Amino acid sequence: MSTAAAGQAPDGAPTPTSAKRVEALAFVEQANRCDTKNLKCRVSAFTKAVDADAYFAEAYYGRGVTYRADGENERAIADFTKVIELDPRSGQAFFNRGSLLAGKMNLSAAIADLDKAVELLPSAAPVFVARGNAHLRARHYGLALADFNKSIELDAKFSEGYYGKASVAFLRNDIASAIEGYSKSIQLSPDMPTAYLNRAKCFIIQEKNAEALADLTKFIDLQPLDVQGYEARADLYDKLGEKEKAEADRLKAFELRKR
Repeated sequence: MSTAAAGQAPDGAPTPTSAKRVEALAFVEQANRCDTKNLKCRVSAFTKAVDADAYFAEAYYGRGVTYRADGENERAIADFTKVIELDPRSGQAFFNRGSLLAGKMNLSAAIADLDKAVELLPSAAPVFVARGNAHLRARHYGLALADFNKSIELDAKFSEGYYGKASVAFLRNDIASAIEGYSKSIQLSPDMPTAYLNRAKCFIIQEKNAEALADLTKFIDLQPLDVQGYEARADLYDKLGEKEKAEADRLKAFELRKR
């Protein structure tokens, strides 16, 4: 990632060889030695780096990524904003902030950030998928499809691009193309739960009940605590006249909702 450490430092910022920058780098290295699942350790070390050198974009970026992994999205957005302030050429900061803003349905701001990320990272397939997803949420289906196609052009093995194309097709009621896209996504990423769930919905529309049942069961295997799978499978069991199995799935969904 491009950071302020590598470019023009703001007035008053420590140079990369200053005592403050050396101290901050040591804390960043400490954060990187933390177990990847020990987010508290990583946040603590990155915070010490920021305290040592308030102009060190890499420290804010690392903490922002860690906050995002921990679901602390507002704190993550604040850190990515600080990175952008210090290093306006950080495509990764625009990418992360834009993705988080899209999750908050702040779509115009998200798309603006992701436009900038695309400008700075024109060969990164995940950036085009993120912008495609933002356009999809905004119901800009043509723009979304263009971004998903571009992601596939950049990386033909990136399953998220095919998943996005399938989602556009589904929303346009092109069920055959949706199945094709979800199937390709599953081929590339066999453990992607939502691809099975969404393909099952397509099979149900086509009245391919056996295929739908298999996909819903696979979704439940991958996401045993998600009520969506049990509820959808219960509805399908009802349609097939298997009332006892339907009741068992609804009971399981009810128990999960009580947690």
